Amino acid sequence: MLKLFFASDVHGSDICWKKFLGVIGHYKVDIAILGGDLTGKMVVPIVKEGAEYSYSLFGRDAKLTEAQLKEECVQIANAGYYPYPCGKEEVQRLSKDEQAQKDIFNEQMAKRIQEWVDLASTRFKGKSQLYVSPGNDDRFIVDGILEKSDAVVASEKKLVHLPDGYDMVTCGWVNPTPWKTAREAPDEKLEPMLDELMKKAENYQKFICNFHAPPYNSGLDTAPKLTDDFSVKVSIGGVQLEPMGSKAVRHMIDKYKPLLGLHGHIHESAGFRRFGRTLCVNPGSEYAEGVLRGYLVFLSGEKVQGHWRVAS
Repeated sequence: MLKLFFASDVHGSDICWKKFLGVIGHYKVDIAILGGDLTGKMVVPIVKEGAEYSYSLFGRDAKLTEAQLKEECVQIANAGYYPYPCGKEEVQRLSKDEQAQKDIFNEQMAKRIQEWVDLASTRFKGKSQLYVSPGNDDRFIVDGILEKSDAVVASEKKLVHLPDGYDMVTCGWVNPTPWKTAREAPDEKLEPMLDELMKKAENYQKFICNFHAPPYNSGLDTAPKLTDDFSVKVSIGGVQLEPMGSKAVRHMIDKYKPLLGLHGHIHESAGFRRFGRTLCVNPGSEYAEGVLRGYLVFLSGEKVQGHWRVAS
């Protein structure tokens, strides 16, 4: 029997990564899989003004002493953002230089991912128990850091062999989003990309597809409709919802009928769905609250023996 833990969409949360490193021991599973969107969404400048620091985040203005700075940076990192202590001159420089803003963001993302894999190395060096891949929000600088790690198996665009004769293919690309993120493609281009991966399998009876995008109209891909300015569409009946998943992913599941589909991307659409023999799961995400949502899945032979959504 293969016992696995799957999570997705930690978006830079330090505490969620640390919890991910602990799930193998906590849940007594064989492997842990993290399926994409590893990086955070924003750098938070913390500006030094005399003996104090100040920053703003989502309408909250905070002032800190030097003694409070370290703990506040920890809290910001746990919420998935990148604290950036600096002076007023640096803020002024960045405000006038869009490329410099991108460079700082890239540096902060790369630094945290490197810290994460270094931390993993203290506990999992030389083992094949952690399988980690980027998602659509992750810039390509992430891939090289994962590939060089001695503690995680970098799984993107690969067939990897899991214990007990199971195989898994991974793809962090998704169908287009309003935010035009790093790894997006129309379904007509995404489908041949996924099909090439699926053809690598030798035994679909013991096959797992780890696709960041959930299958279209599966109940795992329901999200609010957005207006052109990215606000949520609301009607008399409340918030308008629609399926946001990938038709290409749905076609792959229908065509190849893998044993298990691991998905994420749509944070608010957690759950599971069966397509014939295929179980698809989306654990959802509550990274901003420091909660690691995941699925425990137990596989035996060519069957899913059990699955449970859990929180750490």
